[in-house]
Amino acid sequence: MPVVQPSKLAQLQKNIDNIRNVCVLAHVDHGKTTLSDALLATNGIISSKLAGKIRYLDSREDEQERGITMESSGISLYYQLVKGSAESSAESEEYLVNLIDSPGHVDFASEVASAARLSDGALVLVDAVEGVCTQTVSVLRQAWVENVHPILFLNKIDRLIVEWRMTPSEAYVHMQQLIEQVNAVLAGFWEGDRLTEDSRKLEEAKERWRETHGEDAPMTEWYLEEKDDSHIYFSPEQGNVLFGSAIDGWAFRVNHFAHIFAEKLGLPSPAKLQPLMWGEYFIDPKTKQRVLTRKQYTKLYGASKAAVALPLFVQLCLVPLWQVYESVLIDHDQEKIDKVIAALGIKVLPRDRKGKDHRALLTVVMRGWLPLAQTCMVAIVEKLPSPAAAQPLRLPPLVNGEVKSQADKKTTVPRNDVERALFSCKAGSSAEAAPLVAYIGKIISIPKESLPEFSSGKSKSERTAMSADEMRALGRDALRRELAGNRESAAGTPLSVLSPAEPSSCIASGVSTPMPCADSVDRPSPSSESLVSAVNEKLSLQDDSDPDPEANEDELLVGFGRIYSGTIRVGDRIWAMQPKFKAGNARTQSYLKQVTVRALYMMMGREFVRLQEVPAGNVFGIRGVAGAILKSGTLASDPQQCPNLAAIHSETHPIVRVALEPINPQDIAKLVRGLELLNQADPCVQVISQATGEQVLVTAGELHLERCLKDLRERFAKCEIHVSEPIVPYREGIVRQSGQPNVSLGEVGASGKLLAIISKAAQAIAGDLEDSSEEPKASKASDSQSRGEVSMTTANGLVTVTVQVEPLPEKTTRFLQRHEDDIDRIVKVTSSQRRGRLVAASDALADDEDEPESAVVAANIGSDAEDGDDGECSAGEARVAKPSKTSELGPWLQNRLRATFRRARGWEPLRVEHAMANGIRSFGPRRVGSNVLIYSKTMAEQSSRAHASWFQPQIHSSMGASTEATPMLSSGEESGSEEKAEDALVASEDSRADSQLTIRDFEESINTGFQLATQSGPLCFEPMTGVAVTVKNFVYHGRSSADSAAGSSVLSGQIITTVRDAIRTGYLQWSPRLHLAMYTCDIQATSEVLGKVHAVISRRRGRVLSEEMREGTPYFSIKAAIPIVESFGFADEIRKRTSGAAIPLLIFRGFEPLDTDPFWVPSTEEELEDLGEKADRDNVAKKYMEKVRKRKGLFVERKIVEHAEKQRTLKK
Repeated sequence: MPVVQPSKLAQLQKNIDNIRNVCVLAHVDHGKTTLSDALLATNGIISSKLAGKIRYLDSREDEQERGITMESSGISLYYQLVKGSAESSAESEEYLVNLIDSPGHVDFASEVASAARLSDGALVLVDAVEGVCTQTVSVLRQAWVENVHPILFLNKIDRLIVEWRMTPSEAYVHMQQLIEQVNAVLAGFWEGDRLTEDSRKLEEAKERWRETHGEDAPMTEWYLEEKDDSHIYFSPEQGNVLFGSAIDGWAFRVNHFAHIFAEKLGLPSPAKLQPLMWGEYFIDPKTKQRVLTRKQYTKLYGASKAAVALPLFVQLCLVPLWQVYESVLIDHDQEKIDKVIAALGIKVLPRDRKGKDHRALLTVVMRGWLPLAQTCMVAIVEKLPSPAAAQPLRLPPLVNGEVKSQADKKTTVPRNDVERALFSCKAGSSAEAAPLVAYIGKIISIPKESLPEFSSGKSKSERTAMSADEMRALGRDALRRELAGNRESAAGTPLSVLSPAEPSSCIASGVSTPMPCADSVDRPSPSSESLVSAVNEKLSLQDDSDPDPEANEDELLVGFGRIYSGTIRVGDRIWAMQPKFKAGNARTQSYLKQVTVRALYMMMGREFVRLQEVPAGNVFGIRGVAGAILKSGTLASDPQQCPNLAAIHSETHPIVRVALEPINPQDIAKLVRGLELLNQADPCVQVISQATGEQVLVTAGELHLERCLKDLRERFAKCEIHVSEPIVPYREGIVRQSGQPNVSLGEVGASGKLLAIISKAAQAIAGDLEDSSEEPKASKASDSQSRGEVSMTTANGLVTVTVQVEPLPEKTTRFLQRHEDDIDRIVKVTSSQRRGRLVAASDALADDEDEPESAVVAANIGSDAEDGDDGECSAGEARVAKPSKTSELGPWLQNRLRATFRRARGWEPLRVEHAMANGIRSFGPRRVGSNVLIYSKTMAEQSSRAHASWFQPQIHSSMGASTEATPMLSSGEESGSEEKAEDALVASEDSRADSQLTIRDFEESINTGFQLATQSGPLCFEPMTGVAVTVKNFVYHGRSSADSAAGSSVLSGQIITTVRDAIRTGYLQWSPRLHLAMYTCDIQATSEVLGKVHAVISRRRGRVLSEEMREGTPYFSIKAAIPIVESFGFADEIRKRTSGAAIPLLIFRGFEPLDTDPFWVPSTEEELEDLGEKADRDNVAKKYMEKVRKRKGLFVERKIVEHAEKQRTLKK
């Protein structure tokens, strides 16, 4: 096919009904880029013979080397659909297909999220051999969340014929199972959304019932509405399933064969035969003119013949396909090949028939019979919606800032003109401008010379791509505006950069308002020289009055986005809104910036075609948003009226951290600038600049880290970089086992700043450092104190605090980890009126390390149903769905959390009931973690919220807070409701002026100490998990509160330190455990390499979770868990050991405890007999702990010299 000119594609952008925005989604190595190559060949971009080999959309060098896609890339394709037959008057219709090829590797799942946001439909590829894999489920979930309409493509059918040598009947059963597996995944999404939606409707019904029948009236009338879910499934007879082989260049849908055989079977139309092409339908062997069901076939010909009868799909579709492969590739019988070619009526050149490459001949035959590109394009045009049809369903949840349940899709009525334009995909015109709303899915970094306006041969290439009429039109438009004197007031100013479709327009503040131009008088046609000069000036698009700030950069940032309404033009002044911006909120104004559109592009894979304007419904590239949008955001003409669209939902989060520094210290500025560019150009990377000046890079995985480092060295920083070993997060927990008696917490160093874990021998050496008067004094534990109970006095001796540290039940810990987002919702409500107090503790911790690891855990730990009955209900008690309202979320969490303590060791029912009622005061770290601060019954009665529950936001927020705010945490801002609460307590405060201070006056100090202790545990200063801290006693030894008024700030700081150290000391009285970050490893391997896979997993300290053989295949599916700290180099090692037969896929699964005490030493007779006093066997937990402590600069107890004897050299 001849090359389609970009000008032709630009014209098609204006026809919204004939635009299709499609992304290609699949697991890694399932054939996405190969399929894209075949579609590109239809537009003459690459040769059809090179399709599948050149991998055109993999433009990076490392993508070509590894054979996988790492970045999503878009391209615009032209397709002409011919309707009708050649005999009658055939009608053709032109379509513009904006195709986005996305990666399949889990490390680049953020690229999939951005591709799904910009698309309306998706081609989901599934390997016919490997089936539904982990990333297949992930991309289907991403498409479901973004309301993207999918089409299923069963790829690599040729492997069933050539490799597995299946019969057509066996392949048919296998395909049925594959489609059922995919539909089962969609059914799970549907049921999850249905439960959420039904829970919301039940809450609304309860509220209406209470309003009409009273608060205590039981609700008797409620039923669930039945909904049809048939539209969400894939079914070949509906035409949304394709079968094919992208590498061999063929594909088909059942309607293709229905058109061929409908007349032969005596059916009036192909539409009658198409529903019968999939399922238990058979051709009558006698008449050959009738289709029978299995029951009818059995009745006429008996059960024995019905059992071996071939269904229509097998007989009409698969049998001819098998015959072609057997004739051409397997047997290569030239006589049969000639018969097949003649029967199919295709043209094959003699050189192809006589060639020695049988696969090439097969490709020619199959492309002539069942062309892949033609089948895919027709399916895309017929089955996927246009922007005008898709946006009424996709835009309402994005406008409202939430993900709407697909189980309750309803047409939302627009509330204003902006929503009306968004839902209808209105582009506007010169007479009536539509509000501009666009979304930037990601920012990509492009070398400056790759952009057309900065390339050397720009003018010639662009003029060549334009027709003569287009050049005359551009030149005539430029001359008319120049002769009209529109810009004569500015001497020396070049021609206007406004669009030719908008000859005269004035650019207002943030809104481009088209102005009707006056009728110009007829002028003589310009000469060719003036045309050339005018076109050159027009194409330069440089305006001296508004210089381009990026003109001197080597790497330019281009936004990859989608316009939903309005028309965007070069030179427009628009507003860029980041996801955190909210109209009317003064605190979020820093996330709003006004930018100038420097250039617009049509994405053509590796190339960029300049555009003057882009109407609604199209995918485009934009330059000029650098610095205003970090990774993704919304562009709008009016930020107050236009909505800020919801942020992209991503399935993965960065977890692997490394510290970077330049080898040459003079290149530190280059490194910082390179990291800034990388942070904008990669949607799933985080760059953290520590207070010490250390630069930390956080990536999604090992492969993602390699790509980022390559980009830094070669493109962004352009300097040699030293990379530290990967920094993997840990968690610190405790268990109810006997701990090591010789472990304590001491101070090391004259400054007393570093806490270290040392033995009693080392503590005796450093004993003189512990007598410092600046440190808290630990009271001697009496015999009556239980395990984990510590009493500690402040350095000035005024306050003694007694806390008890103990482990939470495992079910409780898992529950708190999964519901950190729900806890955060309640915390925001309770702290909204006391912003300057308790929030300051969390904000102070966030300044040290801005890493959303809690979000990682919450997103990846799993659902409640995965880990058993952690939220089990008692017999006869039904499980209640999670409410959507924050006011009802607290009681729901309270009941579920209470259930996790049931039958837990060390937690009596009365104690649990007190903690649930009003004992729990905070969670940590960052107030949302899996650690709990509890007040004993005595302390709760003396606190400021004696009868308030943490789970009741309306009660919690209405109660007065501590009257003595911690000075270091106070922001000086008090809300009106807080002032009223404090005024109500003035009388009680006056009466206590001469009384003793209680815990009520230092609650925030205790909470801050708890947050600091749980943020940095004693083992290696990593966050704690699964720890409960109970404040049992608080004693003030001073005379009165008036005496301590002057030194309240000093006392508050000492209480913080005392509580922190008391918690750490109590922690070490238990048996500590390190919790390792874990990967789930999915591997598919044959039986020949199964033993080697197990050997590599065990060598990496992993464990196999499940191993099962895929039915009907020689492949084993292995699922294992492997520590992230041991996973670096795992993929390369397993590929080498198995000679490439097994490729692992690593997905973060959460934190798991390592069941080894870091301080374990041989103590029993058996252990001493087996291991000796030195325990030659490595303590893995201790090795991990010391590795982290050494990296953080903490004390590590290691002997530098083991044996000091002098070695003697023996001489003859």
